[in-house]
Amino acid sequence: SDPNLAERVCAEAVAAAERLAACNIPQRFAINLQVVDRIAHAEEICLGSYMPGEKVLKITSPNQFSAVIDPDNIFSQIPTLELFDSLIVHELTHALVDQQPYKGKQCLENQEYMAYAMQLEAMSPASRKILIDAAGGGIEVTRERLNAFIAIAAPSKFAAWSWIHFSAPQNGCDFVGKLVSGKTTLKFP
Repeated sequence: SDPNLAERVCAEAVAAAERLAACNIPQRFAINLQVVDRIAHAEEICLGSYMPGEKVLKITSPNQFSAVIDPDNIFSQIPTLELFDSLIVHELTHALVDQQPYKGKQCLENQEYMAYAMQLEAMSPASRKILIDAAGGGIEVTRERLNAFIAIAAPSKFAAWSWIHFSAPQNGCDFVGKLVSGKTTLKFP
């Protein structure tokens, strides 16, 4: 209903799709992106959601963030519109990974790694620093740290660690491409 917000969403979605395609996650099919007041997913209130198979991506309206984000949550320190834009990138990553021809099921840690790495890559250095500092600073992040337990128990830490790992010279879009294709995984054997 807000034309300015609709224009912002479209511009960010197009830019995000271009960045994701350059990182081995191309868009293959159309996606319906909706801005809503509240998302309840698995009985939890969340900021964004993508339901595989439905091709519908939902993002909480930025004017609802103060009602949805706990003030103690580190994401509350990110500027509202920057966080909103980054959520589009996060959820669009899930949607586009779902469109790839890989026949296996992407595990939680692969999915969240790609989504958080792309989300933080889209943020300003100052916002990334807030998240990284809250996760313990620029520590060395091994693949073992990027596990499903951390993704669920400490999502902001997992987000920061994903970007730290992604930004290492030997990783980046090459590593994402290996996750997308199934040539590697973060899942423990």
